[in-house]
Amino acid sequence: MSVSSLVDKVGVFLSASGLPKMDVTSNTDAFAVLYLKGATGAYIKVGETVTVMDSREPAWATQFMIDYYFETVQEFKIKVFDHDGTAPNAQENKHELIGECVFKLSTVMCSPNLSVSCNLSLIAGSGAANRGQVNIRAEQVNVNVKDELLTDIICSKLQNKDGWFGKSDPFLRFMRVYEDGTWGLVHETKRVENDLNPKFLRLSIPIVSICNGDLDRPIRIDVWDHEDNGKHQAMGSVECSVRQLVQSGGSPFNVVEAEKKKKDKGYVNSGTLAIANCSIKTNPSFADFIMGGCEVSLVVGIDFTGSNGDVTSPTSLHYQDPTGQRPNQYQQTIASVGSVLQDYDSDHMYPVYGFGAKVKMPNGAFSPVQHCFPVFGGGVEVQGIEGIMQAYVACVNNVALSGPTLFTPLIDTSAQFARAANCTQERQKYTVLLIITDGEITDMDATKAAIVRASTAPISIIIIGVGGANFSSMQELDGDGGPLRSGGVACERDIVQFVSFRDFNNKGIQALASEVLAEVPKQCMDFMAKRNIKPNPPRLSPK
Repeated sequence: MSVSSLVDKVGVFLSASGLPKMDVTSNTDAFAVLYLKGATGAYIKVGETVTVMDSREPAWATQFMIDYYFETVQEFKIKVFDHDGTAPNAQENKHELIGECVFKLSTVMCSPNLSVSCNLSLIAGSGAANRGQVNIRAEQVNVNVKDELLTDIICSKLQNKDGWFGKSDPFLRFMRVYEDGTWGLVHETKRVENDLNPKFLRLSIPIVSICNGDLDRPIRIDVWDHEDNGKHQAMGSVECSVRQLVQSGGSPFNVVEAEKKKKDKGYVNSGTLAIANCSIKTNPSFADFIMGGCEVSLVVGIDFTGSNGDVTSPTSLHYQDPTGQRPNQYQQTIASVGSVLQDYDSDHMYPVYGFGAKVKMPNGAFSPVQHCFPVFGGGVEVQGIEGIMQAYVACVNNVALSGPTLFTPLIDTSAQFARAANCTQERQKYTVLLIITDGEITDMDATKAAIVRASTAPISIIIIGVGGANFSSMQELDGDGGPLRSGGVACERDIVQFVSFRDFNNKGIQALASEVLAEVPKQCMDFMAKRNIKPNPPRLSPK
């Protein structure tokens, strides 16, 4: 999956405080401009606020609608200007810059009250003289895009349209009204053959498609008699709203044929339509879980098998550039994925394991080959992404590369770590295991079995292949083609994503993280749904 299908809309509101007085005769007339950092590093304008006149404490009513992607570092810049003259706000060069700042959307999403403050300076991040503060607040936009209308529909005593020698074959069409008053088809059922009392069971219709999230918006249910030649005959309609359907309590609606009603003042109906087992299923978003305090932890597994090459040779995948200017593919991968995930774990403590190497012991001798060992001598967990990097460099100099390439011990250990976090309704914890490897694995069957076992734990597994090896068999582990199986047992859910590092040589390293993390939100929500774990209310700052 190259692009996440789980995009949440977040509304961003801005206010400021402590702005300097920019005009001699009046207070500051401030407006703000929001920019998003693009793939090339350049900032792309999102939009600007209206101007708040005569205030050093402006609160702008403008709401910026942002697509929130878990798998991407979304960095924004805010510039605050003092409005001068009559030029529109869009002409920034016509106005005086008060200050600017930068922030990451993930930082806001993980903050209590979903609010952060940033100091303004003439050059963002320069630490220059205080130019006031910008306060950034996020709010998930309630567009009901994931809610569904679930219902059974039972029709009774419909008028037959097939004459004396047959019975109608009814089906339903759900119509929504657009803002211009026209109607459009949003859902159609299968026909029920030869039945004037048809039952249409367990219909599921997205709320956004039937009424665009407005439960009181008019909808229409048309009843049709199916004809093989496509010239279906209208049997009548019910006009109502989604709210009326949900609140009907089984009371029947009249199925009305408009022409009959016009001609006959005593006409009542052409049958009835009753709603049963009707409800609106609310499908929470990943943003709901994050706002409610769900944390996402990172576990890193690094391949130290001999196929990586002599670590002292510049051709080795583990070669350490003495200038520090050219990180190797392992370092680039850790930085790319880690930069996204680091804001979602409050303690920033990460387990880091190696596999496929002999480890130097205190007496200078090397151990037998180990297939899951902590890369840091002081313990399994290290502090921050920088800690992972330091532990990795230290490990390169204290192991003897060996083999074979076995994933099973690492997966089992990481799944045990994920389970030990005890993900519950009150304590929501999810784990991402990042495995960086340079070649095909030796224990494929055992690895499949380990993944099947791990699929019941709160964990996703990301595998990134570095170097020039043939990774074709790795695709077997990715469940995109159907559930992975082992010994006749299928994965409870899809938890594996594999990509090759070399596929991103021309796309940029950040695209790597976007690719491999795109499926994590759905995998996390699948786990939560199977355990009936709901998002907690958004966290608030302690009073």
